[in-house]
Amino acid sequence: MTKPFGFNEVSTGELTDSPKFQEEQSKKNTLGDMLNSPEMVKMREDLADAHKKSVDSSVGWYYNLSSEDKYKAVEALCHIICKAEREGTSHRGLMDTLGVYPEAFWIDTLMDLHNAMWTYYHDKKQIINFEEDIKTIGDR
Repeated sequence: MTKPFGFNEVSTGELTDSPKFQEEQSKKNTLGDMLNSPEMVKMREDLADAHKKSVDSSVGWYYNLSSEDKYKAVEALCHIICKAEREGTSHRGLMDTLGVYPEAFWIDTLMDLHNAMWTYYHDKKQIINFEEDIKTIGDR
């Protein structure tokens, strides 16, 4: 007679001997099969295509701006992004500062930009702190 699954089975090691556990173990792992099914492959291809179309559309929109509007857009984005990164914002904080959270979560190059800027400002701050420490030690 099999005990119902519960704390005692886990604590006594009987879990692996239970028929329910053996039944689950004998089932084929279908996650890999599911992820490589024709439907999932098609879904990944459709997602990649939609992403490419979105990027192409955004880039096209930018290049169709007037010279003055391009200048304003670049100036604004550089100022907003650099200010946020200099203050030590997170990726989510950057999206929020730009007013595009959560929609911009899918803009993978924004994460690349954030990581590069974070590294730059973090390293710069470390150098400044080190130089201040050296100066403080020298003043003693």
